[in-house]
Amino acid sequence: MTSTALVRLRRILAAGPIGALLGAGLSVIPVATVQAQVVHHTRAAEVSAPLERSEVRALPFPTRHAALYWTGNPDAEVTVSFSRDGASFGEAFLVEHDEVGMQRDNGQTYGAILPAGGATIARVTSDRPLGRLTVLALADGGTSVEKSPVPGRPAGSASTVLPRSAWGADEKLRFNGTTNRWPPVFQTVQKVAVHHTAGANGETGDTAKATIQSMYYYHAITQGWGDIGYHFLIDAAGVVYKGRSTSATMTDLDVTGENAAGQSVTAGHAYGYNSGSVGIALLGNFVAIRPTAEADLALKDLLISKVSSHGLKANFKGLYTNPTNGTQIAFENVPGHQEVPENATECPGGEFLVRLRALRDEVSIASTPPDTEGPAAPTKPTQSVSRRSVLLKWTASAGDPVNPVGGTSGVVGYDVTRSAAGRATVNYATTATSYTDTVSGAKTTYTYSIRTFDGAGNRSRDAAVIKVTA
Repeated sequence: MTSTALVRLRRILAAGPIGALLGAGLSVIPVATVQAQVVHHTRAAEVSAPLERSEVRALPFPTRHAALYWTGNPDAEVTVSFSRDGASFGEAFLVEHDEVGMQRDNGQTYGAILPAGGATIARVTSDRPLGRLTVLALADGGTSVEKSPVPGRPAGSASTVLPRSAWGADEKLRFNGTTNRWPPVFQTVQKVAVHHTAGANGETGDTAKATIQSMYYYHAITQGWGDIGYHFLIDAAGVVYKGRSTSATMTDLDVTGENAAGQSVTAGHAYGYNSGSVGIALLGNFVAIRPTAEADLALKDLLISKVSSHGLKANFKGLYTNPTNGTQIAFENVPGHQEVPENATECPGGEFLVRLRALRDEVSIASTPPDTEGPAAPTKPTQSVSRRSVLLKWTASAGDPVNPVGGTSGVVGYDVTRSAAGRATVNYATTATSYTDTVSGAKTTYTYSIRTFDGAGNRSRDAAVIKVTA
């Protein structure tokens, strides 16, 4: 990572009025050093055949994870249970759709990655016949040690974004020989979408890393994307992992998901809206339950960082302009996947979506910088004098200048200050756009200054000034 990129990374991760997220949220990965990096390889094989209703299939080897996909009948209700000995089977999983695979639009319906626990047998059922159902078996294919520059991990960080090397990414999967299967393209960030992976709940540590490795193979090779479809993945312990690569080479040192200009790499998480959006996926299925408190906090920190650095208001429906075809439509700046137009999906799950709606408000408050800008001064001051009173009037202030990050505190009232030679200064506050002052009637010249103040206590720099002899 260049010094320029590191400085920019610090700025991104420190964005927001809650102070530096470096201490309480996202933290910086130190400068890269040459280290021995453990790369995890994935062993994969497929078993394919038509499925009438129910069938027991032998798997090609003890299987760590499995994914089912089929031709035709995308609405089929498919279940699978696994066995190590063919006699006793575990619980039957309802095969939820993989949110990245649904975008392939190639006649295949891709199910989510499921833990198989070393099974050698799978029992598959469907509520209708399927022309061809494939069981993809995935297992640990061994490790290799490669010496390459990798970022180190700082100690004591609450919610560090870890690089691809932390989950053992086999960067060769992104390449066909020396050709990058999915060269990175970068676009200005307009939306930050939230997903669930529809897999097992509660995964942390090596179990979570293994799931990400299997998902990576599934997206990159089986589905043909060339990489994992999400920008970031968060496990049940709140650990945030970098997903989609930003690198055109086999070395990826980045943790931001962005280029030096602050544009995000295009991934494959929201059909029709991948360009100019960031996809954050929580490991698990949150249709009926909510993510852990740790995952919730990590997501909040990451959202604060992203919306702050890209000038988005989290609880606002903003206009999205597709940078590839110019199509425009307004929707949530931080949508759950099902809130993205034309994306028919349960993702990120009903319970999670309820929580996300409240989380958007929390992120908006935390990511809106404090109002330190004084409002505009009142204009067009006038006066009329009658005996011992002076009536002052003015046009209401236009308020604070527009703040692109969100929220102004608004005009609350006006300070009126009267001064005259040899007389005490009088101060008065009003919420009206007029003020009647009682004077001595001794042909004294008074100077009135009228300033606007807002809800944050800021005063306008300039004042409406009136001089009166009464």
